[in-house]
Amino acid sequence: MKYGILAVSTGVDEKINIGDYIQALASRQFLPRVDAYIERETELSSYTGEPISIIMNGWYMNHPENWPPATNINPLFIALHINRCSLPSFLNSSSINYLKQYEPIGCRDTNSVKLLKSKGVDAYFSGCMTLTLGYKYKSQKRNDKVYIVEPYTCEAGLIEHHKWISFKTFLYLFTHYKAIKQISAKKNEKGTKAHFYNAYFLKEYSKIFDYDMLVNAEYINQYNYNIQKEYPSQEDKMKYAEYLVKCYSEASCVITSRIHCALPCTGLETPVIFVEKTGDNEYSTDRFGGLINLFNTITWDGFQLINTLTKQKINRDNFPKVKQGWEIIANKLIDSCFSFIKSKS
Repeated sequence: MKYGILAVSTGVDEKINIGDYIQALASRQFLPRVDAYIERETELSSYTGEPISIIMNGWYMNHPENWPPATNINPLFIALHINRCSLPSFLNSSSINYLKQYEPIGCRDTNSVKLLKSKGVDAYFSGCMTLTLGYKYKSQKRNDKVYIVEPYTCEAGLIEHHKWISFKTFLYLFTHYKAIKQISAKKNEKGTKAHFYNAYFLKEYSKIFDYDMLVNAEYINQYNYNIQKEYPSQEDKMKYAEYLVKCYSEASCVITSRIHCALPCTGLETPVIFVEKTGDNEYSTDRFGGLINLFNTITWDGFQLINTLTKQKINRDNFPKVKQGWEIIANKLIDSCFSFIKSKS
């Protein structure tokens, strides 16, 4: 039997979301080997190789015309998310008949469970595979690094539409220029506009988080145009995903709005705060059912942070610990994966 993992380097846009590869890394922990990378968006239905077993965790899908998978793919449906952008095509009669062959279907979120059950498919909440990353990657050592991974901040258009806020932000930029330039450099961003948005970030986030902690943090962008250029092969992207997971596993703490940063950190027992957004679109929030309660959360309302965690400024010393409850989900995922691999051996 051959074993494969899902890749997502084609069929979406020119950006690469390394979170997809962090999910693939979670699956790889349980495979005897990796014989092939199968592109989730473009190759599932057209695969013609030898029979191959794949843990089918992930986000489905931008191209439902390439679904269901070929008959020579042996799937374990676990940690599956069905996004509304793929509907109704993804849940047509052909897809429903296919999924029924592999019941029960493990879903990453409760919204996907409801969708499948509404179509008569037996489904349950499994949680996300990235909660299992501690199986291989949990670190016994911690450093003092803080990682800030794309938390919500002001959106493009602030300068044009909110003159008074823009004026105060430019004033803040002038009075904190050295710190803001330092943040921009860490993010590999240049120019006045980049400095402006980083000034707004620092101005608002330092009301909740320790100023020096923010300035001295490491800044990571998990979804950008440079990943494909810097990590062209599938194995290159897997190595980068593994590098990030190891960074998170040893970190003091993490602040993010990336669900596939927050979930891995939780599974690695790294303190993490998830910044959610008021009024976020349903394509995004549909992913959170059953998962958001695993995080310590702070809300971004479009202009500022709303802190319900503590009245004190948050620093490395008082950063909230990982919430309990995720371990049960992770252990069930691990058992399911090992049972699947054993059945195919």
